[in-house]
Amino acid sequence: MTADLSRAELLGLRQRALGLTGDRRGVAETADRLLALQGQDLPGALWSLGLRSGAPIADVRASFDRGELVRCWPLRGTLHVVPARDLAWVQQLTADRTRASMRKRHQDLGIDAHAEQAARASLQNEMDARGESRHLTRAELFAAWERDGIATGGQRGAHLLWLLSLDATLVYGPFSGTEQQLVIGTEWITNSATMDHDAAVRELVGRYLRGHGPATLADIQYWCKLPLAELRAAIDELGDSLAHVQVEGSSYLADAETLERQELRKSAATLLLPGFDEWILGYQDRSASVHPDHADLIVPGGNGMFRATVVRHGRCVGLWSKTSTAKRTRVVASPISGAFSATAEREIRAQADRYAAFLGLEGTLTIGEQLLA
Repeated sequence: MTADLSRAELLGLRQRALGLTGDRRGVAETADRLLALQGQDLPGALWSLGLRSGAPIADVRASFDRGELVRCWPLRGTLHVVPARDLAWVQQLTADRTRASMRKRHQDLGIDAHAEQAARASLQNEMDARGESRHLTRAELFAAWERDGIATGGQRGAHLLWLLSLDATLVYGPFSGTEQQLVIGTEWITNSATMDHDAAVRELVGRYLRGHGPATLADIQYWCKLPLAELRAAIDELGDSLAHVQVEGSSYLADAETLERQELRKSAATLLLPGFDEWILGYQDRSASVHPDHADLIVPGGNGMFRATVVRHGRCVGLWSKTSTAKRTRVVASPISGAFSATAEREIRAQADRYAAFLGLEGTLTIGEQLLA
């Protein structure tokens, strides 16, 4: 039997699945729920975790320091925050396909098997020379490579780092102040989960739907880039743990247990989300939360750089930015069209205060002019 949901119910269920509403979880448990959250903008990724967990930024960083979370390139060739124990099996599914997708670019950069091996050897020598302090910054890694005759200019260093991350040779782990350090993942991660290929695909599909659903098959495939045949097989094997739903004539999948809880189908929250939050990046089809006429404001020119959004009742209704000093952060929130109501402005102010508290700073809010006439 297929259930029918309204768009508002779809958005409410997604907000709850993504941890944006409902009971707060700890930082590590929040990441576990999502499996992976986009992390190329580090401050934004930290806020994504703080927003969901209620933890201050120091506690979010501490989850990385304890080895519970790492930042790496497990999905779509893009940096994500992942529970450390899950990285190995996710990369088992994705690394070969991800590597193949960059073959031509690596040829252009002069990166071949010999260059990759030289980079690995240089890294190992540098780490060994550091003794017990087996971590380094990206700049220090690139300096070591240059010292050993390995060119890093023209994005070559970034791609070598990326290659060494595909088998967790390198991951971003603990912090030194506000800067995240690179460590050898196979040393840093001591509790890796293991499973066979088919079980890993089932785990990924189930975790994605628990942490993002309801979603379409196309959304799942966009998120992980696994073959559709493998995803369909996993969905069949997951059986009654998944539910099929219809939203305005389109077919979605959801975690069956979550769907049974009627109280979850509400999307009343007002939120200040970072630019690369899973609320938008977690789906191929973003039309439920982003009006098509507003997409170019959120991703100007389709350049892949997502701006921070004001979300109300599940819809992106504005953009926000911040500037911070040592003691204060100033948030500017601008409506996309029209003006924020007095109620909306009050709720946005509360969220700006919440963001300032996350940073441990005093906060102010300015309402900007509408972005579209």
